[in-house]
Amino acid sequence: MPQPTRNVPDSNDVYNILASIGEEFGCIVEFSVRYYADNVQLIARARKTNNYPNGTVEVQALTKYKYGVKTERTQLEYTLAFDLWIQLDGGGATAAKRGAPYDWRGRPERMRRRTAQ
Repeated sequence: MPQPTRNVPDSNDVYNILASIGEEFGCIVEFSVRYYADNVQLIARARKTNNYPNGTVEVQALTKYKYGVKTERTQLEYTLAFDLWIQLDGGGATAAKRGAPYDWRGRPERMRRRTAQ
């Protein structure tokens, strides 16, 4: 029987991705948790190491979840840290252009009928 929880990121994976953010981008990541009446909010912020305590936030990520969710907190922290890594690396898939595909002239492509050959 497959065990789906064996591949869930644990605290070692969170540490490794935070160490990668520190080494590659020179940032320190801090997590903050806020409890509301109907949900929990987890925020991850990355700041440069030279102005850490009160410096400006380089990038941040946020997730909300309801009470009683069976997702482990380390999995949520890993997801947020990975999101920060993608943002610091240059956007990744989040920078993709949305909408209709464009041709080489910058105009939206139109559907064309196929021709039998």
